Amino acid sequence: MAFYLAIEPTQPWLLLLVAGLAALGTDGVLRSHPASPFTRPDDTVAFLILPALLTLGGGLFLEDVVSGYWSLGAAFATVPLFAALLYGQYLSVDARSPAYTPARLVANVAAYVAAFAFFSVVYEFEVGLLATAFCVGLVSLLLSLEMLREVELELRPTLLYSMAIATVLAQVTWSLHFLPLESFLAAAFLLLCLYVATGVVQNHLLRQLDLPTAAEFAAVAVVGLAIVVIAHAAS
Repeated sequence: MAFYLAIEPTQPWLLLLVAGLAALGTDGVLRSHPASPFTRPDDTVAFLILPALLTLGGGLFLEDVVSGYWSLGAAFATVPLFAALLYGQYLSVDARSPAYTPARLVANVAAYVAAFAFFSVVYEFEVGLLATAFCVGLVSLLLSLEMLREVELELRPTLLYSMAIATVLAQVTWSLHFLPLESFLAAAFLLLCLYVATGVVQNHLLRQLDLPTAAEFAAVAVVGLAIVVIAHAAS
């Protein structure tokens, strides 16, 4: 990661290499778990999406916001963050473990960090409206698959719910084209939408979506929207 951030001109293949190594290393760690159910090569695919996306999104985001000697510090700062995610993924292999719930919390936080990084980069690079909506939808789809994994549905319904969330985020991205939000504020708004969408779906699938829970998500949405509006007005 340090080489990717420091070398100019930027070498995209270095970031792809780092993401590949992150996924490969995660696969090895997960298979070393005493309760590991993984026997086939593709059994760990669902666990590898998040480490790879966090590496890609984090690298692109840092490449955009840091330069010079700060690149080295930023690269080393990713080490404990990735280690925390890796440990969380490792503990989440065994759903019966007492550490499963906090492990999934770590993974969900990492997913939202990766989402914000990607959303910010997409707006900074100005790739066009259609491409932006597609990228946001694709990232939302992959991250939703990770976050809905804890519900333990079969692949088909998990994929359908994730596609629904991705479609909503793509449509929101399209709508943002007509609003005066750019860069980090637009990314924050999309992150808020992703949080509410995935949270509502998770609670619905777990049969925990009652009136207090719905009110909680509504309150988060209102407060988050107010922060975005105030920040935009201040800028």
